[in-house]
Amino acid sequence: MQLGLIKALYTDQLSKVYNYGEAENLFYITLQWLDKKSKTAVILGQETLLVETYQMVLEELLLGKPIQYVTREAPFYGLNLYVDERVLIPRPETEQLVHWLIQDNPKFKGTVLDIGTGSGCIPVVLSKHWPEALLSGCDISTDALAVAEKNAKDQEVDVTFIQKDILTQELDEYDIIISNPPYIGRSEKHNMHQNVLKNEPHLALFVPDSDPLIFYKRILQLAKKQETTCYFETSESYIDKLDSWLKDEGFSYTWRLDFQEKNRMLKVSL
Repeated sequence: MQLGLIKALYTDQLSKVYNYGEAENLFYITLQWLDKKSKTAVILGQETLLVETYQMVLEELLLGKPIQYVTREAPFYGLNLYVDERVLIPRPETEQLVHWLIQDNPKFKGTVLDIGTGSGCIPVVLSKHWPEALLSGCDISTDALAVAEKNAKDQEVDVTFIQKDILTQELDEYDIIISNPPYIGRSEKHNMHQNVLKNEPHLALFVPDSDPLIFYKRILQLAKKQETTCYFETSESYIDKLDSWLKDEGFSYTWRLDFQEKNRMLKVSL
């Protein structure tokens, strides 16, 4: 069957769930994954023998399954990493946070901990840029750590992964801590896309409405003892609360805008 006909099928069916641009992009990601071809193949009228596989992928996408969980890969800061339902899909905003950290420390040789490492995307990427640094990642989920360890092995980097409940356990000393912790209040679920709610791990997403800053407070309290510099991704919903708490606690900190021009990147110098 001609790839152009499959594209037409994808855009027609997926436009019921996504806008046209997203539907078209999902087709091209599938095309690259299955046939290792680009848009040019469609323009040239090329064909595929994988019609049934394209149909099976389409059915999963129509159910709201993220394409990254279908292909089992997600691009992140120049790498293609393994992901599945045990971990969050890496987001562009987290790439932006990593970029800030690398810009600030171009030839870093110290110790770094990624708290709530998930897929391990942050320390795996950092290890590529800082070959002399000692990179670690921790997570409460042993399932997530299995994915992180696979990514480190696949990318041939040396990262130490640790199972740890950051809210109840202490930390070793590190020069830098980076974290994209859970920060979505449970009452915010109704604002989220259904494919996120149905597929991505809630443990990595949600915090109690009674204390949405719980992870930031705990991490910074631990970091303060060590005079550790911290980099965070934060929620736009709690920026004012977090800013007020940081002032009250006497922290020295800097906000940075994300792609949507919102102050969601935070650096705390201790």
